[in-house]
Amino acid sequence: MERTIAVLSDVKDLSELLHGASVEQARLVPSGGRLRLEMELTRACAEMPAVAHRGFMGRIKIPWVKSRLSLGQIKDAAVQRLSHAPPAQTSLLSCEAVAGGYTLVVTSPDGLRLSLTLEQLNGQFADLGQPITS
Repeated sequence: MERTIAVLSDVKDLSELLHGASVEQARLVPSGGRLRLEMELTRACAEMPAVAHRGFMGRIKIPWVKSRLSLGQIKDAAVQRLSHAPPAQTSLLSCEAVAGGYTLVVTSPDGLRLSLTLEQLNGQFADLGQPITS
């Protein structure tokens, strides 16, 4: 799966897709006088059918996949460690339009919060490889 991020609804759709995802790695790198965020994630493929395993304690398994998210045109970034883990229903991504651009917040399940100020929404999301069921 691949998606371009250019408007607020793209971030909202991606946020729903990434519900429950874990952040494996995040880097801020220089890019044309600004910063670019590169994140590697592991997400459940809720859009795919679950696989039921047979046996006495048969379980339903949802496939998962490694993914990459890249966002550019970042003017400013701040990192914060929350004193307590965020509630389970907290979105990994949230975004709002502000004067002069956007504020995008990445809140990982382990309590790391990354706040970004962007001039415009400019990014890509892509799954790496095929989903795996284990």
